[in-house]
Amino acid sequence: MIAIVLGAIAFRVILLAVPPSLSDDVYRYRWDGRVQAAGVNPYAEPPASSELAALRDPLWLRINYPAIRTIYGPLAQWLFRLTYRLEPRLIGFQAMAALGDLLCIGLLLGCLRRWRLPAWRVALYAWSPLAAIESASNAHFDSWPTAALMLAVLAAIGGKSLVSTLALSAGVLFKTWPLLWLPLTLARRPRWHIGVAAGVVATGYLFFAGAGFGLLQPWLDYTSRWLFNDAGFFVLRTLTGSQPLAKGIAAALGAGAVYAFWRRGTDPVRANYWLLLLAIFLMPTIHPWYLLWPLPLAAVALDIGWITLTTLAPLSYWILVGAGPDSATWVEPVWVRFAMWVPAIAVWAWQTRTWGAAAPPAAQPTAQSATPAEARHAGQPDTPPPAPPSTPDQPAA
Repeated sequence: MIAIVLGAIAFRVILLAVPPSLSDDVYRYRWDGRVQAAGVNPYAEPPASSELAALRDPLWLRINYPAIRTIYGPLAQWLFRLTYRLEPRLIGFQAMAALGDLLCIGLLLGCLRRWRLPAWRVALYAWSPLAAIESASNAHFDSWPTAALMLAVLAAIGGKSLVSTLALSAGVLFKTWPLLWLPLTLARRPRWHIGVAAGVVATGYLFFAGAGFGLLQPWLDYTSRWLFNDAGFFVLRTLTGSQPLAKGIAAALGAGAVYAFWRRGTDPVRANYWLLLLAIFLMPTIHPWYLLWPLPLAAVALDIGWITLTTLAPLSYWILVGAGPDSATWVEPVWVRFAMWVPAIAVWAWQTRTWGAAAPPAAQPTAQSATPAEARHAGQPDTPPPAPPSTPDQPAA
């Protein structure tokens, strides 16, 4: 175990010497931190605003979509500001993203121990090339909301529901996607937890309320314009010939999945894991680092299909081969989608047929929470339950 952890640290330290080359998001992170260091609300004006011209430096030219305000949440903004003050060079942001990634590894190891699962499974995340590259080299801060999610899961396993709710709410303040976990999670908790979650999220945004509509405008742009490397959404928009209709169908499928899990009383950790996989599959934009959001729990579940997908994810960078500096002229090869998703789905289908749908154990397991086959797959002792086993949960899609 020590070798796995030390190896993970070494990989990331080595990658700190590799400047971001596959993504330009780090330049937006740095700009947001620079703006805040000057006392300016990062949501108030886009980087291209003439009011911020005095803050521009040579790296300003590398910012993506400078006419759009920032889309990152309040906790991410505070982390950008802290990072910029500590080290304004790009390596500072790489190190901070890698730190969040190492935090994910530590929390994953804690979850495995709580669930009494083999500790070696941490290597499926810790030694993932995608996880190491996207944090330590490309400086993507997605490791931080993922760490918040893993803290929420670890707290739930330990019966600390309030800590879990607070951690999940903090994840929403980094990026919006942990919001997917709130409905099914809060449905199993005292109703006052809803107020806690809403209060934490609202308080975070209150610090930047002076930007007004600027808090929402970037997301309206992002959800209406962005399209990249889509999978299920690619199928929907191809069949319907309409992106708005495809988005409506995708939203309906997601809502239907939430309702189905709620009606069946599926454990929130298991249900939310499947829901997150479905949401990513149906998203119009799937950047490689998005696939890392559920990867720690995929390591817990030995979800070979998702692990296969993250292994193939770097293929999506093929768009950069021979590409010019203007992203508007880039052409996305259609074959990349099939090269990534078809093998992963085939592996997932084989695993589901052989062992059942992969998922993490229940946060609060009961005596009848798993069949012997599920117990073997999860690495649990294969002992018969005191009563006939219930039918294992299956994902909605």
